[in-house]
Amino acid sequence: MSISKLAHWGRHDVPDLIPRDARFNDGMLVTAPVGKYKPNAWGLHDMHGNVSEWTRSTYRPYPYRRTDGRSATDATARKVVRGGSWRDRPKRCRSAFRLSYPAWQKVYNVGFRVVVEPTAGKTAK
Repeated sequence: MSISKLAHWGRHDVPDLIPRDARFNDGMLVTAPVGKYKPNAWGLHDMHGNVSEWTRSTYRPYPYRRTDGRSATDATARKVVRGGSWRDRPKRCRSAFRLSYPAWQKVYNVGFRVVVEPTAGKTAK
C-alpha cells in the first residue's frame, strides 16, 4: 500500500518505520502492485525485490543431489523461499538467494508466482 493511499484514508497518524534508502524510493510503503515496474528482457515483471517467492522444493543443504528428497511433496517439510523482498538487503534480492520456512507458516514478505505451462501438443492462442 502506498503512503499516499494511507494519507487518503486519513491515516496521517501511521508512523513510517520502514528503513529505506532515499535514492531508491518508489513511493510504496511495502509491496507494489503487480506490473508496476517495467518488465525485464524476457517480459517478466516484478522478479526482484517486491516479495520473496515460495517454491515447492523441500529445503536441503547444498550441494545438490537429485536423490536427497528436495523434490518430495511433503507438506510438513520446510520449503524453500527464493529471492528478496522489499524488506531485505539488496544482496538478498536475487534468485540464487534462499531461505526456508515451514510450509504452513504465513510470512508477511513472501508470496508466490503462478506458472502456466501449455499442455503437450497444444499451442497457445
